[in-house]
Amino acid sequence: MKKLVFPILIVVVLFSCNGPKSGPLVKEEYYSAEKEQAKENGMGMGMGQGQSSAGSKVALEKANVSVVPCEGCIKIADLLAGKKDFAGKAIKIKGSVTKFNAEIMGKNWIHLQDGTEFEGVYDLTVTTDRVVSVGDIVTFEGKIILDKDFGYGYFYSVLMEDGKIVK
Repeated sequence: MKKLVFPILIVVVLFSCNGPKSGPLVKEEYYSAEKEQAKENGMGMGMGQGQSSAGSKVALEKANVSVVPCEGCIKIADLLAGKKDFAGKAIKIKGSVTKFNAEIMGKNWIHLQDGTEFEGVYDLTVTTDRVVSVGDIVTFEGKIILDKDFGYGYFYSVLMEDGKIVK
């Protein structure tokens, strides 16, 4: 039995690696230069035109939407342009749901677009306990968090946490 433990351990370690910059032995400094560059550009790692402002590894397409903001709402472009002014504050934002991911790290992850953009970024990610459908027009109120790094390349330059749907 003891002779099998070490080979099994090696196999588990080798198969837990998902390519460069991943695996149990990878240190933060191996990709810190890329993360710093992403921060300077106000984007997530590996993100370019057509990807989420949140740093999602999945490319998002710009939706053909034009959402009229509600009273007291901030447009996505205005949020991104003045993100430091909104850091740590609760704001309202209205948009069209372009992507919904349920129950990741105990939260639902929603991508919103309102038809505006700032420097090629047009998407805001919201974490919430609410369930919505792609295409829904919703208004969320939540706290804006800057430079949130979940590791493994999931860096969010702007994120709304614990969004609550408001009427």
